[in-house]
Amino acid sequence: MRKIGAITIGQSPRVDIIPELQALSGPDAEFLEMGALDGLSPAEVAEMRPQGNDEVLVTRMRDGSSVIISDSAVIPRLQGCIEELQRAGVSAIALLCTGTFPVFQSRVPILVPEHLLLNFVRGMKGPKPLKLGVLTPDEGQFRQQEARWRTVVEDVILRAASPYDGVARVVEEGHRFSGDGVDAVVLDCMGYSGEMKDALRQVLPCPVILARSVLGRFAAELA
Repeated sequence: MRKIGAITIGQSPRVDIIPELQALSGPDAEFLEMGALDGLSPAEVAEMRPQGNDEVLVTRMRDGSSVIISDSAVIPRLQGCIEELQRAGVSAIALLCTGTFPVFQSRVPILVPEHLLLNFVRGMKGPKPLKLGVLTPDEGQFRQQEARWRTVVEDVILRAASPYDGVARVVEEGHRFSGDGVDAVVLDCMGYSGEMKDALRQVLPCPVILARSVLGRFAAELA
């Protein structure tokens, strides 16, 4: 059995994500979890809110609540998690966030969902340019989402609904893509679940791409 590290930008354990990753990765993978915010108090986390041009990140705490933090505040803590998981003997590390991050120092492969998603969509070639719908947790992420998805497709429609507000809210907002003429919808946050994907697929006439299932299938190749 191969040990795969799993790092959330929030707090571990991610009981909402790991069971789905485990099912996708198969019995040969054992996930060891760490969280960049593990051990921090609510007051300390509140000090990590985005400032200026920081990238906006939305994540889950151990008690199930959601918080908004900045990339600049969390990146050094992610590097610390990587180093600790390497000492624990993992053969690969899965980052449980679709945000944009620098290249981390690591002796083992790191699965970065942003790269996996962008290249997945980049490989979707058809008879006409792809029109893409992207569902993201917070409207404050629209600027950064527009910039990165336009490196892949020319036409992007953005909508916001936090996965931590539940299936009904995600379906309510995601259903609006049906009037946008999109060719596919990306659920661009690791918080979106398989249940949310399935519910949206029932009301949309196009494929729905789920970040955590893309990550889970890649992890299976390393298990």
